[in-house]
Amino acid sequence: MNPIAEKIKAYNSGRLPEILKLKYKAMRDDRYRFYRAIPHLLYNDIPKKSFLHDSPNVWLCGDLHLENLGSYKADNRLTYFGVNDFDECVLGPVLFDITRLLTSIYVSADNLELKPSEAHALCNVFIDTYFEKLAEGYIRELEPETTRGIMKKFLEKVQNRSRKEFIGEKTEKRKGKLKLKIDNTHTVAIPQSEKKEVEKHFLQWAKTTENPEFYKVKDITFRIAGTSSLGLRRYAILVEGRGKPDGYFLVDLKETLPSCLEKQCRVAQPNWKTEAERIVEVQRRTLSAPPALLASINIGKRNFVLKELQPSADRIDYVLFSGNTKKLKNILEDMAAICAWSNLRSTGRDGSAIADELIDFAKAGDKEVKKMLIEYSVLTLQNTYKYYKDYCEAYDKGFFKQPRK
Repeated sequence: MNPIAEKIKAYNSGRLPEILKLKYKAMRDDRYRFYRAIPHLLYNDIPKKSFLHDSPNVWLCGDLHLENLGSYKADNRLTYFGVNDFDECVLGPVLFDITRLLTSIYVSADNLELKPSEAHALCNVFIDTYFEKLAEGYIRELEPETTRGIMKKFLEKVQNRSRKEFIGEKTEKRKGKLKLKIDNTHTVAIPQSEKKEVEKHFLQWAKTTENPEFYKVKDITFRIAGTSSLGLRRYAILVEGRGKPDGYFLVDLKETLPSCLEKQCRVAQPNWKTEAERIVEVQRRTLSAPPALLASINIGKRNFVLKELQPSADRIDYVLFSGNTKKLKNILEDMAAICAWSNLRSTGRDGSAIADELIDFAKAGDKEVKKMLIEYSVLTLQNTYKYYKDYCEAYDKGFFKQPRK
């Protein structure tokens, strides 16, 4: 009997078997990807009387870690850097997000060639910057014109990227028509019956928009991306956009589930019509500009979040800065500021704390609170290592092997 393995299998029940096995392998191959995939386990570990519960309620990302912040283009075609995954978003104590981000720094220490003391110092940099920006009470945003160093170069690169070139990388001509490439790594062919069903509902939704022709479907594939969401239905859709061939757009359609964090939050949640509505609305509240084409769509009894497909290159490759604590420090300072601004931007909505409450909380953030944050993050790190060991033992014994059709 392996309780951790049982919980992981139960949490992932009902997912697409062929895609789910990729998730299980990724979790086995890399400890950080394992950490990304088990927020449900770690949130259940939070004690009922933890100091984390005493922090103000804000609109949480719900799964804040290093790889869930990145750049994206908004409808205005400008590039922004911010939280880019809201699957677990919910109204809850602000320190839930902070401790998950801190733990992700510790978990990634080996990959980033950091000594324990360096990882500890970087966590303190994040905490200090976050509380400082929250206490200021002012809302800013990171853009190419206002950033520095690595972050500035990163945003400029993304801003200057050509959509035409990106579409060209992801498509090929088949029988005289532009189609999405099938590489069985990032994209997988979709059964024709499912393809027709997705297209039917997608076009029905498109009729409710100002420009239905923009969403005229050219091709659809399964999309493989992320870690925690692997096994859920996710599609890449090539659409007409502004007209062929240069005006085509790629969109991402991702199935949604209830947040695994909601049960740990003691505050009443809005009565969302769907989980997709929750995810879309929280992004609109917390981001300075939401991702391009953001919307919620129902396909049968399932609901999905739609947005423009963003390249994987829009996430910072931290390994490039391995061992360079100065560059990592600068990135973490920017991330801490982004998190503080996001919290301030969404104040006073459906039960979230008002700005004055967040400012007072940050100003009162004494050394004891910061010390407890570090201690709890280290404890979570230790639990992650233990769970990973249990998972690997179960995986290697074939517990997660998918049955043959």
